[in-house]
Amino acid sequence: MNTKDLILEKTLKLILEKGTIDISINEIRNCTGLTTGGIYYHFSDKNDIFEAIMQKYMIDYIKINFDKISLEGSSKERIHDALLYILHHFTNGVEIESIHEKINYGSVLILLTATGYADDEVSSIISQTGKDIGIFLTDLVEDGKRKNEIRHDFSTENITESLYIMYMGVQCFWLDFPNEDIDLLFEKNFDMTWKAIEYQ
Repeated sequence: MNTKDLILEKTLKLILEKGTIDISINEIRNCTGLTTGGIYYHFSDKNDIFEAIMQKYMIDYIKINFDKISLEGSSKERIHDALLYILHHFTNGVEIESIHEKINYGSVLILLTATGYADDEVSSIISQTGKDIGIFLTDLVEDGKRKNEIRHDFSTENITESLYIMYMGVQCFWLDFPNEDIDLLFEKNFDMTWKAIEYQ
């Protein structure tokens, strides 16, 4: 691992342990084993480190690569698998190499945005990601209608909105209760939503 990534990972670990970004360069120096000069060689100040953490662990993470979503089977299977993929994208996290554990992105996002770091940028990307999910679901719903697998008497917009609200409800529950069985909750809510939109 290069030194710059080491600083980011160890600093993020320190933020998670303390529950605050009110940390000193000395604390970062102690947790990384680097000299102050070694830290300033890569970053101009603490804010520069925090911004880099936001970019590496939050902003890049929020973006979804929809091309990686496998779309096979019936409309129910495709919508189910797509939403579950997106949910896992946020809940599974990414392992931090130097500390061998996964980041709780809910905690990091709330912690860093609540203190104002890159708040506008993160909010903008979250908003755009929501719109992208909506567009993606709209295409799947319209395809399901063409195949007579999704009912025609509800508008595509309303069906897409119902699916998105269901998904966001599960994701918000995970943010509050990260140790609960989120997959089980998703399955129950998806089944109820699907019964309401399935072609009759």
